[in-house]
Amino acid sequence: MGGENMKEQAFANAFAVIIAIIYVICVGWVLVARDSFMTFSGNWIHGIDMKVLPYATPSAGGLIFGFVTAVIAAWVAGYLFVWLYNQFSKK
Repeated sequence: MGGENMKEQAFANAFAVIIAIIYVICVGWVLVARDSFMTFSGNWIHGIDMKVLPYATPSAGGLIFGFVTAVIAAWVAGYLFVWLYNQFSKK
């Protein structure tokens, strides 16, 4: 036990794929049932009423930009998480 390092790139890839899947599910949910998504989101951010915010139909470009940046941010966060984990787990 101990001494075994996690692989940064493998974890980062897996985390980025998970975020990509979650992003696609959220986009679908917003496009199909916006009100229930907004209620759910409001519960996650301490009861803020998301429904009162102005709504604009998402553009294809905006959705693609959001997807790409979310996946990149997840990959970087996953890589850094494992790198830090490996640093802290050294004896």
